[in-house]
Amino acid sequence: MVYWCHNFHIFVLFVGDFTVSMAPKRSAKTLSGVPKRKKAVMCLTEKIRVLDKLRSGLSYSAVGREFNVNESTIRYIQKKEQEIRQSVREAAPESAKVTSIVRDAAMEKMEKQLTLWIHEMTTNERSVVDSVVVRLKAKEIYGHVTQGQENVKPFSASAGWLARFKRRYHMKNVKLAGKAGSADREAAEEFKKYLLSIIHEKGYMEEQVFNADETGLFYKNVGKRTYVMRMASKAPGFKSFQDHATLLLCANAKGDFKCKPLMVHRAQNPRALRGKNLNRMPVHWRWNKKAWMASGIFWDWFHNCFIPEAERYLHSKNLAFRVLLILDDAPVHCHEELENAHPDVEVLFMPPNTASLIQPLSQGIIKAFKAHYTRELYSKAFEALDANEEATMMDYWRSVTIRNVIDYIGTSWDSIKQATINNCWGNVWPDCVKNFEGFEGVTKNIKNTVENIMHIAQQISGEGFDDMKEGDVEEILAEMAVEPTNKDLDEMAKHGIGVSDDEDTDESQPTTPRIVPLTAAKIAEWNSALEKIFNDMEECDPMLERSLTFKRLTSNAFVPYAETLKDLKRKAKQTRLKQFFKPVWEGKLLTPPSCESQTPEVELPDLAPHLH
Repeated sequence: MVYWCHNFHIFVLFVGDFTVSMAPKRSAKTLSGVPKRKKAVMCLTEKIRVLDKLRSGLSYSAVGREFNVNESTIRYIQKKEQEIRQSVREAAPESAKVTSIVRDAAMEKMEKQLTLWIHEMTTNERSVVDSVVVRLKAKEIYGHVTQGQENVKPFSASAGWLARFKRRYHMKNVKLAGKAGSADREAAEEFKKYLLSIIHEKGYMEEQVFNADETGLFYKNVGKRTYVMRMASKAPGFKSFQDHATLLLCANAKGDFKCKPLMVHRAQNPRALRGKNLNRMPVHWRWNKKAWMASGIFWDWFHNCFIPEAERYLHSKNLAFRVLLILDDAPVHCHEELENAHPDVEVLFMPPNTASLIQPLSQGIIKAFKAHYTRELYSKAFEALDANEEATMMDYWRSVTIRNVIDYIGTSWDSIKQATINNCWGNVWPDCVKNFEGFEGVTKNIKNTVENIMHIAQQISGEGFDDMKEGDVEEILAEMAVEPTNKDLDEMAKHGIGVSDDEDTDESQPTTPRIVPLTAAKIAEWNSALEKIFNDMEECDPMLERSLTFKRLTSNAFVPYAETLKDLKRKAKQTRLKQFFKPVWEGKLLTPPSCESQTPEVELPDLAPHLH
């Protein structure tokens, strides 16, 4: 006999002298609703925290409860403490946060240096780095870090490794180098609208709007195919970066004013400049060991070079000293500090990856300058060879000093016409362009200069000169990064520095004290504190008139800060443009546009012979 008990939802079955109770079967739907316990996978950074907790004296069970893992897991982590700590020491922070297993120390060291190399080569879009180049560089660095070691594991830098490397270092969304993505173009268009609204709202004139940017200059580069560069590169101790400098150029939208160029050289006082007044030259002279721009140098330029020059220029035009300065998003440009660095200077930063689309200096001004510089270098060479028939181009090349270079820079910068500068603002501020030729005129002028360089080269003659082509000159004018050597990467990985750091800046160099930026959050905090004080005083002071008088006087005194708060909130709208990008990587790594599995397997050459 079978009974159904409604109160307890069970079946009661009477069979002879036995009574059997049975619960109803659970449906598959009910079982599927039971959450499964996820396997806890701890990254290396978390394992270091576990080991630190154990060192502090906590028991295995206590640490296990804190990290929600079994006690046996904690014991196993302690057993592998030496390997874990070694792996984390060699790895970059990005890798340690996503890697759960102890990886080979040489691989971690190689990947850490590789990320530094990619960052240096792609900062400000100075160079194009594709997947094959990255894999070749990985093999080279791996050979460097394992040199002299025994039982080295083979490393082929496969496409699969590259895909995993990109995931570890958050490069999954890096776009194709050399191609502006739709998000880049959309952000550029939004920035143009925002810039025009600021110009119209505040009434900035063409004379008051400026753009500044850096460019690298290999000032003795006469072309890779020429016999001069080939012979020089084979000479003992030759290093191309020794003839490299960083220039900071700045001009206004009208095109009738160009700031004196700032030049960052690797020597504080070169032999060719001894006895010369460094303040009386065609350039502002600055230096550090790598000839790189640094935030301290840029901050000094802003206060001690740009502001005085712009102020003198605007006063000469009988215009108010009100300036709008447009910069790209390079870290050396002191984003937060410049927001309130000067009451009469407003700074706007372009969104990432948009400089090549809208920055005026990148639209042809820098290229035109380099074309003029190269023509000046070639013209002086021809004059020297014409004056001395026994001299060779190699003799002239060796005789060029930094004093000559500074002279050529000054002459070349002065040669940039107002129309060229004005036309290059057409992409970001079309209404300010006065010349109907536009970019076509800029391109035509550069092409004429390139043809002039080719003509002079043919007159100089010699291998690489008498058959110089347009592509050879274009290669000289192209932006090039100073590739860090393996020794540089060792030092950068050891100290955690890069080109944007100020470590190499000489202490005797002129500096301007850095300021703590005034933020909207800080002013809002002050405003809230005042409101609390006002309420307390009205509540506690028996003389209401006294507390209200204090509130009124204090509120009037706070008005400048309230206006600053409104202005900062308005500026904050600009930062929303950066939502078009995921801040995973400053540079650009060339990868296939679809999934990572489509990365082609390219046979890479063996670089071992070149490492010795």
